[in-house]
Amino acid sequence: MKVVGLETEAPGVVSVYISGDHLDELDAQPGQFFRWRFLTREHWWAANPYSLSAAPRPHVLRITVKALGDHSRDLAGVRVGTKVLAEGPYGGFTAARRRRRKVLLIAAGVGITPIRTLFETLPGAPGDITLLYRVSSPTSALFQDELEAIARKRGQRFYLLSGPRGASDPLSAGRLTKAIPDVRNHDVYLCGPPAMTDATVRTLVRCGVSRRRIHRESFEL
Repeated sequence: MKVVGLETEAPGVVSVYISGDHLDELDAQPGQFFRWRFLTREHWWAANPYSLSAAPRPHVLRITVKALGDHSRDLAGVRVGTKVLAEGPYGGFTAARRRRRKVLLIAAGVGITPIRTLFETLPGAPGDITLLYRVSSPTSALFQDELEAIARKRGQRFYLLSGPRGASDPLSAGRLTKAIPDVRNHDVYLCGPPAMTDATVRTLVRCGVSRRRIHRESFEL
C-alpha cells in the first residue's frame, strides 16, 4: 500500500488516505483498526494502531491521527507515495455487537474516528441512530460537515456538545435522559479518553442501560 493523500482536519490533526490493490479482500469493518507502519527513515520500525475514520472503500482506506507523540505528529509531514504496511484489521467495535434497533453513539475528541464510520454505515430507519460528540470547543470538532451531511442523508440525529472540561457536564444523567428519554432501550457505542468513557459508562448504567449493551473503545497512549 501507499499514501495517496493527506488532509489537515484541525490543528495537529491529519487524515491520511492509503491506497492498495484488493483492499476489499481484507474485509475491514467500520469501527476496526490496523497497526500501521509508514516506511520512512524515522518510523519504518514503528507499528501504531489507528482506527479507520471512513467506511472502507475497495481501493482506499482513511485514518485520522491527532499529534499525541512523535509518530502521530510526524504523520502530518509524510509524503504522498510513501509505502505503507498494515497488520489487521483488529477489534470488535463493530455492528456485530448490536442487539437493539436504536443505537446511541457517543464520542469525545479524536474518539470520533471509529464512531464516524459507524454513524455512516449502521443500518437504521430515520431516527434510529443518535450521535453525541463531546468537544472542548466547536473549532476542535472533527468531521463536522461530514457528520451533518450523514445525518441529513440518513435522517439520523447528530448533536455537537461543546464546553471546557470541568464545565457543566453535557453527558450528565439528567441531560442524557432529557435528550434521549428512552436511552435505556438503546445499544451504546462509546469512544474517547479513558476517564471520559469510565464516567460515561457509570452515567449510562444510572440511566438504566445494561452494561451488556455498552460497547466501548478507549484511546490512550
